[in-house]
Amino acid sequence: MLRYRRNWAAVALIIATTIITILFTKSADEDTGNPWVFYQDIELMENCRIEMLTIVADTIEVFSSTIGEGFLGGAVRELGISGGQYLVTCEVLMDSLGWTVQRTGDTLTAIYNRGELGELRAFPGNRRGFYRILFAEGSPCDWEYVPQERWIRQRAISCEISTTVWEALWDSAIPPDLTESGILITARDTSRAVGFVSELQHELTDRLFCYDIDFYYDVKVGDHLWLLVEENRYPIDGETGFRRILAAKYKFAHGGLAEAFPFFHKPEEAESAEIILDHYHRDGASLRTMFLKMPVPYGRISSGYSSARQHPVLGYTRAHRGIDYASPLGTEIYAVGDGTITLRGWSGGYGNMIRIRHANGYESGYGHMNGFASGHSVGSYVRQGEIIGYVGSTGLSTGPHVHFELKKGGSYVNPATEIMPPADPLEGTELDRFLFEMSVIEAQWSMLVGIDLPAPEVVAETETITEEQEE
Repeated sequence: MLRYRRNWAAVALIIATTIITILFTKSADEDTGNPWVFYQDIELMENCRIEMLTIVADTIEVFSSTIGEGFLGGAVRELGISGGQYLVTCEVLMDSLGWTVQRTGDTLTAIYNRGELGELRAFPGNRRGFYRILFAEGSPCDWEYVPQERWIRQRAISCEISTTVWEALWDSAIPPDLTESGILITARDTSRAVGFVSELQHELTDRLFCYDIDFYYDVKVGDHLWLLVEENRYPIDGETGFRRILAAKYKFAHGGLAEAFPFFHKPEEAESAEIILDHYHRDGASLRTMFLKMPVPYGRISSGYSSARQHPVLGYTRAHRGIDYASPLGTEIYAVGDGTITLRGWSGGYGNMIRIRHANGYESGYGHMNGFASGHSVGSYVRQGEIIGYVGSTGLSTGPHVHFELKKGGSYVNPATEIMPPADPLEGTELDRFLFEMSVIEAQWSMLVGIDLPAPEVVAETETITEEQEE
């Protein structure tokens, strides 16, 4: 009997378990709710983060000033610092931090939080670093010199032209770590982004491909652009800046390919030991001609080359051995070719003037400058397209312009009609080294982009069978 009772108990337990399972188990057709779409929550969290950063940014104001011909105090006052705060700020910068000598172009930046000064930075142009003063309740509480460490990196950029080159670069070329937060929040962030794209486009359109591509007429929707660039990375600030273009490819939608490959070398005519970067076509031919067409980025010819011209100031007729380009005061003046500065100073009726000696017996001159670009002196080697000065009206002049003249073998020539020779191509051992380095760069570049970059089609040469081969 005991055995039968145990069997009935086991059967009853199984039956009860089955009934409970049936009663409380939901049908497969019953809606159990949507699955967790986690990416929506992640997107929501990211939006909240951006909104919080924006709120913080709204409480911060950044002011900048530049030391001109005046003194440190004037630049400090431009930041809105006055009274006792002004005196103690200048004292900390000059006495405690030892910034006793300021130069024209040095900059200062003040950061305000809800209208209260929180930090001041001073950037001397001759040092890789900046002075920093922290404020608490309006008074300096800590200060230090921060070395501006920098490392250089390479980055590959790919763009497809949908409207303009500028828009393509803005959409694809800005580094994700341009700012510390990775996004453009403040007006300063946007200004830095505009500056990055402006420098990159200027290097691309006005220097690198200015002889091969007309960026006004040749650019079409569907064109592709690949760039290999160098950037400066500042780990302390968490910021990135444009340095230069190493290599570039521009593929036209309707066929055709323009290329630029780098080659580091030392020009024979350069007196210094500085290694410079030039760009060449795939066969070693230079991308550029020996001289630019004009020494300013824009301007109109106000007076052409002439053997008899009535001088606008002196009033009598005499030769005008050059071309005058009228441009707004302060417009950049470029060196039209590589060369060495032989004159940099006042030159009578020419006012402030620079003369540059080039290869093959050429010499160029630039007169009536408003001022000279820093970093140069007589004997300095300058590159084509490098800024050497600014448009002015010094000397015998009736308005802002640059007088540009060109000599060949000591005699004046008309820059408008002179056939400009091409820049020297690579030859011999330099060409061999360039071809080897080009293949390495192109392979590494393709790995960074993740695709095989386009290359010109190679036309197979017909082999000529000689009599010796036939035998």
